[in-house]
Amino acid sequence: MREDTYKKILSDLEAEADIEGSCIVSRDGILIYSSMKDIHAEAFAAMLATLLSSAEVAMDEIKAGVPKKVVVDGKNRKIVVIGAGANALLASVTHRGADDVYEAMKAAARKIDKTLCEKK
Repeated sequence: MREDTYKKILSDLEAEADIEGSCIVSRDGILIYSSMKDIHAEAFAAMLATLLSSAEVAMDEIKAGVPKKVVVDGKNRKIVVIGAGANALLASVTHRGADDVYEAMKAAARKIDKTLCEKK
């Protein structure tokens, strides 16, 4: 079952990179899976997709290619959003720096993309 696979990918990521919670979201903003607590996950998913999409359009406008990551740097936490293949994105909330979690998120994003591409 894919849900079990997503749960394992996110729990491994969170343990490895000191991440508070993560979401897997389709590129059009539909929540695929979330480990986040105490949030409205569906609305959050839509906002994350808009955030990454807007960053991609802005980077394209200046001919700078696809962004590696989008970071929202808040007072106490950061949201880091990266692509997870052509159909999804991965977003994580952390207290650490974006560069500290980026490599672990890339590895998780590859696993997510592979899982999404597998036939049912």
